[in-house]
Amino acid sequence: MRIYGFIAAIVILLGAAAGLLARSGASEAPPRPYQVSERAYDRLVVGATPASQLTELGFDLAQAERLSYLAMIEQFMPDNSTGFNTLDPAVQGCLTARDRCSGYVFRLAGRADAHAVVVIQSGRVAYKSVTGRLLASAETE
Repeated sequence: MRIYGFIAAIVILLGAAAGLLARSGASEAPPRPYQVSERAYDRLVVGATPASQLTELGFDLAQAERLSYLAMIEQFMPDNSTGFNTLDPAVQGCLTARDRCSGYVFRLAGRADAHAVVVIQSGRVAYKSVTGRLLASAETE
């Protein structure tokens, strides 16, 4: 009977140690931005494409990297805020109306260094751009 108790204790200890090792292991790499094709990107019409049609065009907002308000500022004004007046008017409007605006980042398929940035304001695509600059969360790719 003692031997069974000893074996049970060892199994429990090994299980606990394995669980701790799994938790303390290297943290998961940040998720890569969702990929879209250049063709899908070209089909976006600024000011006309409703956000409700993005899924049909190949843009899955649930899989995309969503930019917070601060990430939008970093994306469009990386050095300082003095360049606000030189921004595209749609981006200016978005940053001003922060509660009705959101930005998303998609990797362009076949172009490892290129990202599509899509800004949606009041339910429509307000701005789109392709950038070769890696975003902070995508630098580990």
